Amino acid sequence: MRKPLSILLIFVVLLSAPAFSLAKDYSLPGAISGGITYNNIGLYGEIMVDFNVTLVNTAPYPKYVMVNPRYDFKVLRGNGSEYHYNYRTSDGNIKGAISRELVSRSVNYVTGFWLAPYETVVVNFRINENASYPVPLVDFRSHCGNLGKLTELTYENGTLVGVVLDNNGGLDGLICDSLYPYLVNSPMFLSVRSMFPIPDRNIEVLKYEGVVNFRITNVPNFENKDKLFDVFFAVAQPVVFLDGETYGYSPNYTMTYSEYVQKFVWEYSGRSRPEKKAPSVSVPENGLFKLTDTLISGVEVGSPLKVERKSYSGPDFPVWIVFMGDRVDITYRVSWNNNSGR
Repeated sequence: MRKPLSILLIFVVLLSAPAFSLAKDYSLPGAISGGITYNNIGLYGEIMVDFNVTLVNTAPYPKYVMVNPRYDFKVLRGNGSEYHYNYRTSDGNIKGAISRELVSRSVNYVTGFWLAPYETVVVNFRINENASYPVPLVDFRSHCGNLGKLTELTYENGTLVGVVLDNNGGLDGLICDSLYPYLVNSPMFLSVRSMFPIPDRNIEVLKYEGVVNFRITNVPNFENKDKLFDVFFAVAQPVVFLDGETYGYSPNYTMTYSEYVQKFVWEYSGRSRPEKKAPSVSVPENGLFKLTDTLISGVEVGSPLKVERKSYSGPDFPVWIVFMGDRVDITYRVSWNNNSGR
């Protein structure tokens, strides 16, 4: 069950982050090796998943099933010797390693596995921490722009002696804005068909179940021994499963997206909700082109149809309001079974 709206913040304190002795200046919002990107307040998002998928071959002949090599996978039968796993190299690239037995059974140099006639098998699919899937996070924005933005830490003999910031302001605007938790991501929507786009009707997905781990790291605090910087933001569930049942959120989410947009943003930010104005249509006063119910050809037409504008009523999803130092992990479980067919 989600927390009530009155509980708005998730405070995260992790003491296990590695400490680095920085003897030279450190540019903000920091850097990660391997070309990994993050937003302008140093937030880096990544996803790890762990799914068990049950497949069946309904045909009277064997089938070779090809897989997406971005996932680690292991066929859970026999001695479990059919597997593939990925790892990220120091330059940020992803490389894969395949077991000898999987290679010896491969066809056309394509990664996959065989299913015997009428065989049912469980396959474990993973994206692990050593080859996580990056989640783009949008930049934080405010009316202040870059004014007051900390850009560099200055060290002498490993001791912080100063901070460089953008101070190119004018005489006006002593205070330019107040900070509220800005939503830094949008969900990816997945369905069974998008996850398993198998045109072969003899290969059926019976069910899947697993866990998603969404990790958000505050890069400067995680890399810097002083751990001076807290971040305050909102984050949405990164992957929404349209067909499956989602449950077991940890920590519990703060509110839904509709509550965040319709209630929380305006109340917390102290901003005035924009007024909805009816569109105005000006009609010429002269009679050169008067509107009539008759076309130029003389054919009479009825009154134009009245079109009602309806607001978007798509799937809602959880949102967390986060105040943290180093890192937070958000996990949830998902399951689906083929009771009604694909």
